[in-house]
Amino acid sequence: MNVSLTSKTKHERKILKSKFGYEFDLYGEKWKLDGSLSLNWKLYDELNLEQQVAEGMRLTLAVFAMELSASYTSSIFRNLREMFIKTNANSVSVATIQNYLGTLKKDNEYKLGALRAFFLDWDERGNPGLDADVAPYMESLRLSGMEKGKAVSKGCPHTGAYSMQEQQAILTWAVNAYDSDKLNLKEYTWLIANIYLGSRPVQLRSSTKGDLNFYKSQDGQDIYKLERVGGKQRNAGFREVFDEIEIDEDLALLLQNQSQASIRFLEKQFGESIPSNQIHKIPIFLSTAAVKSFRTLEDCLHCLVIKPDYLFMRKDDAVNLMETISIKCEARTTRLNGEYISLRSRRFRYTVATNARRRGLGARYIAKILGHKDMQNVKVYVENTSETVDIIDEAMTTVLAPLAQAFAGTLIKNERDAIRANDPRSRIKSNNGSSVGNCGEFGFCASGGRQCYLCSKFQPWIHGQHEKVLESVLKERESLRARGASDFVIQSTDNVLMAIKEVVLLCEQEKNLESGI
Repeated sequence: MNVSLTSKTKHERKILKSKFGYEFDLYGEKWKLDGSLSLNWKLYDELNLEQQVAEGMRLTLAVFAMELSASYTSSIFRNLREMFIKTNANSVSVATIQNYLGTLKKDNEYKLGALRAFFLDWDERGNPGLDADVAPYMESLRLSGMEKGKAVSKGCPHTGAYSMQEQQAILTWAVNAYDSDKLNLKEYTWLIANIYLGSRPVQLRSSTKGDLNFYKSQDGQDIYKLERVGGKQRNAGFREVFDEIEIDEDLALLLQNQSQASIRFLEKQFGESIPSNQIHKIPIFLSTAAVKSFRTLEDCLHCLVIKPDYLFMRKDDAVNLMETISIKCEARTTRLNGEYISLRSRRFRYTVATNARRRGLGARYIAKILGHKDMQNVKVYVENTSETVDIIDEAMTTVLAPLAQAFAGTLIKNERDAIRANDPRSRIKSNNGSSVGNCGEFGFCASGGRQCYLCSKFQPWIHGQHEKVLESVLKERESLRARGASDFVIQSTDNVLMAIKEVVLLCEQEKNLESGI
């Protein structure tokens, strides 16, 4: 049965909001995405798509509309329609994609590259209408990018590992968002766990407080370890297979705080304390709906015996959690002309493996990092770093800086306008000792210096000597390159470089306004 994409039922409405804040009806005829771009679903009526295809496509594209720019979402909308028209298909199968690929030339295969991310999301969300073999086919497909002859099946900016610049942008945004309460503890912990571990969502949502282990080494160092649940183990039941991994202190403390939040939720829900011998069983990420289905704490805890997975975060809740974070995300990528970065657990997994490869680790160690029992599938997750690594050319910094929007603070005219105007300790200095701005944070900060340009609390002065800071970073990068430092090391300053350059450009604009230019 075919269906018009403009009406699921006569009365059903579901109002969503685009990345730019425009409301649209999921089943409406037109989606207004920003001030100038709209999607007209009437254009699809003539295609007579299968009902499930129409439904799944609309549900998946709505997520893209909420997470990404209007122009990017619109290009997906157009490319999908072009695929159906050129192939005369009313379903999405491997044959449909192969036929569409046959109509493309090498220099416009990027259209299918962008659709790859869409189809993989469609599959991951379990939305109807997508043939089961489409996702595996898309993951194995090798395409050419916008730049003729440059493969994007490895290093794909839509579905592959995040670049160094993207990783830094995501992490910087996340820290600032959590600090300003735009991300809550659960959201922030989930994101950081994905960034640090690259684990499958099922591994994270199956973890309990008892999986966290803190102790001191013989030389007095604090050690933090996680008993990570096996993600894809054949013939293994729920929480029956583990591998112990050492984790960073920051992640350990976040997981501990989230665990305590879950415990507090349970105790508040039932008005009594959890017995000390049961604390270790509490999920770090709870299913709050499951908890609320019980009348007593005793019944709730007994459920862990008869239905071991019932209190843990559901698969769809994990997908929705990452979706919520991605909708909020304001980090941008220079690989797609300043497009917002979409956050996906799968891409973080690729990134962790690819970072390990960049550091020179072999397949055996990467398999251990990913939690694989053997090495046969490691190559699926590791990208060809010679294609992936893109050094930001200093000569292109002027172009890239505004696109990445790495600077997160607020320009001020002078120190009189600073939040801590009367506190000389708030001054931020350049390498030569001259002040360039103020810090608006009243707590202690160990970073300081040029890292301030990535912080939302930084208040750079319009007439500060930011060019001197920029010059020092450029000289350092050149020195590193001359000494034979790896691209991985040099790229570690990409986001700082772009943030400083952005401040320089913004200051120039303000100075021009002051002088009437």
